[in-house]
Amino acid sequence: MDKKILVVCGNGIASSSIMVSVLEDYLKEQGIKGVEVHKSSLMDCNAEKYNSYDLVVSSTKIDNPNVTTRIIVGTGLLTGIGEDEIFEAIKAELT
Repeated sequence: MDKKILVVCGNGIASSSIMVSVLEDYLKEQGIKGVEVHKSSLMDCNAEKYNSYDLVVSSTKIDNPNVTTRIIVGTGLLTGIGEDEIFEAIKAELT
């Protein structure tokens, strides 16, 4: 499949680490292979970096008109609220 997901949060430490872990577990459970999951802070990202990925999962809304990659707000991966809808959106983007 060879897809790349970028997971971002404010500092690229705590929230993104949790979201990466939850996302990797989901991908494994679903048997979705060939997906690289990376994390970063919002501060370290620009449109070029976002656009080099197939999907961005963020802890907050990213409002940058130069970003063409689909962005999914993944707060539900932290809270569990709306998690299924987030997983469905991610799966739809990857398959």
